[in-house]
Amino acid sequence: MTDSPDRRPRGRHARPPSEFAVRLNRLVTAVLRSRRRRLSAAGAAAALAAVAAATVPVLTGGSSSPQPHAAARAATSPSPHEKVEAVTGDPDEIPDAVPYFRTKDPDGKVVGHVTDVRRSGAFVRVYTDLGEDDENSRPAIDLCEWTTQFLEDGGDDEPRVFVHGKSDDNGSVVLANKQSDKDDCEVGETP
Repeated sequence: MTDSPDRRPRGRHARPPSEFAVRLNRLVTAVLRSRRRRLSAAGAAAALAAVAAATVPVLTGGSSSPQPHAAARAATSPSPHEKVEAVTGDPDEIPDAVPYFRTKDPDGKVVGHVTDVRRSGAFVRVYTDLGEDDENSRPAIDLCEWTTQFLEDGGDDEPRVFVHGKSDDNGSVVLANKQSDKDDCEVGETP
């Protein structure tokens, strides 16, 4: 009997994973990496088991607890899924990036400009309070290089980074970026 070829798309023209799959993978990875998140997920699972154990006898007509009000209170508590979401926060946020930047910049001269670090699809975007005229400036290039190193240390084979600054009329302007392995974080001249 012959083996059929792998049906998953491969290569340059492979279809990227769906946004839902990317977010789900990030959420699971975030829960598995953080001890606090693992503990909160375990607590939520235990709460779910307790609610199920208290609710099943009430629904079937039996009573497993001498206090019927306790079962009613447990049944009206928020869902364990809501608790996990409240603890884990936004799966696109990268909370470990700024502490990593601080190890590279103990004086805080560059890190002080960072306002947010988050994923956007396959890219990581670093938002700063730098101005539009800081394109290819030393702080923007440093943040791009540090983010690239942060992603490589985390196992990302092809880090893609954008460092954004504030613009008066254009939202967030790109100050530095790394779009390929050969890219050096500098933004090319635009006509």
